[in-house]
Amino acid sequence: MLTKKPTKIIRTDKWTLNPTNEQRVLFSETVQVYRRLCQYLVGIVFTHWAELGRLSSNELVPAVERLIHTTVKNPTPRYALVDRVFHKFPSYYRRAAIMFAAGQVSSYLTRYQQWQSGNRKRKDAKPPMLNANAGCYPALYRGQCYKLHGYEFVEIKVFTGTDWIWTTVQITGLRERHEVGSNKMLSPYLIFNENTCHLSVPFECHPPKRQGDGVVVAVDLGINTTATVAVVDNSGTVIQREFIHPGRDIDRRDKRLKSVSTRASKTMGKGGKLHKGFCSNTYRKCRNINQQIGHIVSKRRSADCPSIQC
Repeated sequence: MLTKKPTKIIRTDKWTLNPTNEQRVLFSETVQVYRRLCQYLVGIVFTHWAELGRLSSNELVPAVERLIHTTVKNPTPRYALVDRVFHKFPSYYRRAAIMFAAGQVSSYLTRYQQWQSGNRKRKDAKPPMLNANAGCYPALYRGQCYKLHGYEFVEIKVFTGTDWIWTTVQITGLRERHEVGSNKMLSPYLIFNENTCHLSVPFECHPPKRQGDGVVVAVDLGINTTATVAVVDNSGTVIQREFIHPGRDIDRRDKRLKSVSTRASKTMGKGGKLHKGFCSNTYRKCRNINQQIGHIVSKRRSADCPSIQC
């Protein structure tokens, strides 16, 4: 008799960080040097993919390290220049970069084979390109790349430009998935650019299997309208109904959109066209309001129907 595996779902939380100006420089240096190593490794992995592509993930990382990393047992690697350029590069950051490079090469070759076989969106579609600069971010392994101090501070290994050091940064915002005992925290990613600084933290969730009791929860998300949650028993009786309608936010959005048409009627040129970027700030505000409405509705839905959250 076959046994059904327990349900496993991966969900990602955003943990907002509050770095100082000095730490922002360190994070920028860390991301840049990590991306530079990934660019090196993509070329190396692609060159040796004939033998690397047959290996499992557990075998692939040591095989690439034998090509680039100098050790007592491996004194003359083929690409010894990598160790000289990336001096004292932490081993776990290096292994994360190897896995990223292997993923890039594997994806490229799969897409190229599909293109060769004629699986294209257009007849004149150009072949895919191997992108070694994909804007990746470093993966952090616990104990080696980051250390949690409760859920208020996190210590991250960063690059100063010449050496690797530890720095402690404050966590200013996080969600609740870490509070669920059955959830398993996986390796986070350090996301840093001119617009954001946070940890992208994936969780392996195992929602409990609920025993059927003849009651069904139905959710009508109501795109651009009121969302409705209803609880119905097996006889068709509606036990509970809840309407989720953030009217104040919807009014704010609609008033701004209405102002666009008013301004368009006053400023439209003789050709009947509006200039590029017309009311771009208003549209940006409306998009942000829509996102806020989505967060409010989904949070209310999860609170009213705990059986459908993970």
